[in-house]
Amino acid sequence: MRTNTILFTVALVLIAVLGAGCTDTDTALPQNQSEATPTDALSPASSSTVSPGELVAFVEIAYEYAHVHGQEAALREFNNQTGQFVDGELYIFAYDTEGTTLALPFQPEVLGMNRWNITDANGTAFIQDMAATAQSDGGFARYLYVDPADNFTVKQKLSYVMMVDEGWFIGAGIYDPQEDSPVVRTGTDSQVRESLESFVGEAIAYAHTNGKDAAIAEFNDQNGTFVRDNLYIYAFDYNGSTLALPYQPQLIGTDLSGLQDPYGVNYTQVEILLAQQDGGFIFYHYHNPAHNMTLEPKMSYVQKVDDTWWLGAGVYLS
Repeated sequence: MRTNTILFTVALVLIAVLGAGCTDTDTALPQNQSEATPTDALSPASSSTVSPGELVAFVEIAYEYAHVHGQEAALREFNNQTGQFVDGELYIFAYDTEGTTLALPFQPEVLGMNRWNITDANGTAFIQDMAATAQSDGGFARYLYVDPADNFTVKQKLSYVMMVDEGWFIGAGIYDPQEDSPVVRTGTDSQVRESLESFVGEAIAYAHTNGKDAAIAEFNDQNGTFVRDNLYIYAFDYNGSTLALPYQPQLIGTDLSGLQDPYGVNYTQVEILLAQQDGGFIFYHYHNPAHNMTLEPKMSYVQKVDDTWWLGAGVYLS
């Protein structure tokens, strides 16, 4: 009888341990998150304390880190639960463009696993969505996912993703995000994104047709074709030296590669990297000429003109 009691107690302990272990893995263990995550299991909404602007900055800083230190060192740091890229609910994840897991610090058991076909409880193939978004110059994705900072409870998640190079992308997310954020609203507005890409493309075509010197002179002319109120073309070389900045002519020729915004983003450096990678979007803070050069959040699109210089344009989010 005593033996049976002991065996029964051991069995209960094993069941408890195994059950607890399951919460440490993705709710998508069987490759389909919906199999283990019914929608009525969602946690009550409680808005994230991290703003979408802080989220984007976190990813942009990681993006620069990956370029500076290389993929191997970056992935090692991204997978380190006590590293600089794990901060409360924020952590960096990484995948290759075929859906193989490269970094997921709180689910190390899925590293190397292909998760391309995984879906959340609503049937969203979120890895595929994030890969497509990253390859479309970066942006936001929404889906359901477990929150390791809250006992792996399934919540609404808003992630921001960027391509590091043509082979892999990174991202991070916030849970139960605040609604109606100007960062998200602008970043997901296809018309705004397309307008910026078109405006920059128009400026690049002008430079190719008229030559570098004539283009820079035109971009610096406040009454020229490429200054439209607080929408304007700016231009730099790949060392960060200013070539065109129509509302701050005193900075022409100045090295601005060391500029950092209030969230710690070395935005000129990130823009240089994006331009070298065939272009992309960036969020940061910059002086708005329409508001007496007040520092305000901004979304820009940057693209290279050739191997010696690049340009960009952005919209302010106020």
